[in-house]
Amino acid sequence: MRLGTFLRFMWTVRSRKPIDLERIKGMGLLAVKVGQILALRPDLLPPERCLKLQGLYQRTHTKHAAPLSRLMTKNCPEGFADHFASIEEEPMAAASIGQVHAATLHDGREVVIKFVKDDFEEPFRKDVARMKRWLSAVLFFSPRLRKVGNPMALLNHIETYTLDELDLRNERLGQIRLQEAMESVKEDFPLDRLRFPEIHTDISSERVLVVERVREPSIEDRIDDGSLGWDDLLQLFRIQGAFMFGLGTFHGDLHPGTQCLDEDGVYTFIDTGAICEAPEHVRAALFGFFEHLARGNLDEAFLAMLGMAATPPRVRN
Repeated sequence: MRLGTFLRFMWTVRSRKPIDLERIKGMGLLAVKVGQILALRPDLLPPERCLKLQGLYQRTHTKHAAPLSRLMTKNCPEGFADHFASIEEEPMAAASIGQVHAATLHDGREVVIKFVKDDFEEPFRKDVARMKRWLSAVLFFSPRLRKVGNPMALLNHIETYTLDELDLRNERLGQIRLQEAMESVKEDFPLDRLRFPEIHTDISSERVLVVERVREPSIEDRIDDGSLGWDDLLQLFRIQGAFMFGLGTFHGDLHPGTQCLDEDGVYTFIDTGAICEAPEHVRAALFGFFEHLARGNLDEAFLAMLGMAATPPRVRN
């Protein structure tokens, strides 16, 4: 991302004018990913602007959806369509990277086909390289900025998990990592209320993913219709808390659109292409922070947060 593009992006998200999500999408994939991070930072932006930016997470019909015929010609081997009894021409949903079409296998099972829409990798790598160059210069002349959220480390993180998302085979690899983590604690801490959709690896590839269609409403849908209860949220915290605080391996792109919940209280995690790991000292410090915060012990919560640093700062009495 060129410096000029970044400045236009920051003006778009910080000015008093309404945020134009389509304008942000037009700035490229890196701008979308930075916007998604800012959507979760009400400490940096007013809450109402964060809520607007959360639209970058939503899968929705857009005018940018690509024709199915072009996607299949570009991404699928000859005879790919023969595996299906039917494929819907209109996409169910589209997002920054891919779009999803409903389909039915010959045995009647409902699936969705997820396509990577365009060749994002090369432009994305170029944008990241450009941003690293000018960001390095800024940090050289203003070294104190290194202590403000470590912007270079954040950019490296965005680069890693976005490139992981561009290879759809990583969704199955992510499932396997989470399932193995669950298996390792099933005797002491069973996670029976979590499942993952079946991925048809025999007809999937780097740019095409065939996966079981999940009919259950997403958390986003349940928030909108008011059907998400406190017990549901507690169960979700139990599940994600086990991965994040206990196992240290967790879904790196978990948001209301990537979790589904059925009437029996069973969660389905989708889009598992980005899996993250947290070191033990970070997990312990973060868990302590939340515990002290819940008990109203603000001083202890502050001290717990300091434990996440590789070199904890000295605290004056």
